Amino acid sequence: MSSYSVVEYFAEHEGYRCGYCGSKDSNYSHGMWAHQLTCQDYQDLIDRGWRRSGKYVYKPTMDKMCCPSYTIKCEALNFKLSKSQKKLLKKVTKYLTVKDSEIEKTQADDEVEGHTRPARDEAGASHGRQEGEKQKKEKNATSEKTTTPGAGADTSKPKCKKAKLVRMEKKMKKLETQAEAQAVDGSKSKQQNAEKSLEDLLQHVEPGSNHVHNLEVKLVRSSPRSAEFQRTFQQAYEVYAKYQTTIHKDPPTKCTQKQYTRFLVDSPLEEENSDDGPDCGYGSFHQQYWLDGKLIAVGVVDILPNCLSSVYLFYDPDYNFLSPGTYSALQEIGFTRELHQSAPALQYYYMGFYIHSCPKMKYKGNYYPSYLLCPEAYTWVPIDKCRPKLDASNYARLEETDKADEPFDINEIMVLHQRQAMPYMIYKVLSKSRSDTEEVKEYAQFVGKKCGRSLLLYRA
Repeated sequence: MSSYSVVEYFAEHEGYRCGYCGSKDSNYSHGMWAHQLTCQDYQDLIDRGWRRSGKYVYKPTMDKMCCPSYTIKCEALNFKLSKSQKKLLKKVTKYLTVKDSEIEKTQADDEVEGHTRPARDEAGASHGRQEGEKQKKEKNATSEKTTTPGAGADTSKPKCKKAKLVRMEKKMKKLETQAEAQAVDGSKSKQQNAEKSLEDLLQHVEPGSNHVHNLEVKLVRSSPRSAEFQRTFQQAYEVYAKYQTTIHKDPPTKCTQKQYTRFLVDSPLEEENSDDGPDCGYGSFHQQYWLDGKLIAVGVVDILPNCLSSVYLFYDPDYNFLSPGTYSALQEIGFTRELHQSAPALQYYYMGFYIHSCPKMKYKGNYYPSYLLCPEAYTWVPIDKCRPKLDASNYARLEETDKADEPFDINEIMVLHQRQAMPYMIYKVLSKSRSDTEEVKEYAQFVGKKCGRSLLLYRA
């Protein structure tokens, strides 16, 4: 059965506490335990609004819950960096390449320059006034010696300008020259920034002898566990525990190795490799961030046929000044573009759920261009078209046409019964004593036609 996906659907879905708005019993979802999943089946499931946490796969009940969660994806191949994202990448580059003493010296010079310039201008003005008075006295003295009484000024010569006016003209000319030079430099700088791609701004992650700090990003397979994953397991767990207790205020008793393994290591995805796929293969991985030989962050990701799906990120809070959340997202978009080179179908970066009613989750819409999954038609809609609807109502149909979800006969649902795969129609004949039609109808509605024919629904 290694080429099949086996899931066990849970019909019960009582309301539970919402982690976004804090409501006690207004968060609803449907779930199933995935004993094993092919990467293609999971790709199809997340395109129906499902998402995994360990081996548990769940789908929010959008029209019933307090904070509707819309699946969001970014078109990685056409990704456009925002000004703030560029600024962050430059900040990280500066941290990696510039000595702390040089940064401090630059800042100190800026402060001195900023404080002394007014005094220097004042001194210059005072000196100018003194020079003007001196020149005026000398001019008057010369005039008294050379001018013939009653003859007046020499009209054949141009009038002498006052020293103050001469200085002002020189200053204006100098300012105009400086402005022209700055305009040219600014134009060149803008042109250079516009030409820089995401890859250009991320290239500093490679270790270099001339760097003050070396940042290296390593991809290790987490399921099945690779040797490198096993070797670094304890270090990763310690970063996770520190992150959860510091950032999310979880009690230490909740951050056990068992909980960490169940949440971020165990995965139902089968390891898969193909000739037209990425060299690392498909499946579940940890992307580790090593700074000067120390593990400071881990991004949990799934590499699927059409996308890189971000599962979770945890990091050492001591490095919060590097904005690891945003930086890792940009790194993962860059990685998606890299994977596309060997796997042409892999073009998107999935960021999990976008929650318009939660300010802390709206940041995902800043990765352009992005799309939200319509919860009724299961089509992708540009996020800019979705925002007005979500401003008006937390839950909304995003697809503007009358396109509907494809109807599906539940008799075509595939089930696994007594280690045998069969259509639901055959299973009903074999198990006359049990009626689970309503439950299977609900399951069929949520997984859709394609997954219904591909997944094996476990039946005892």
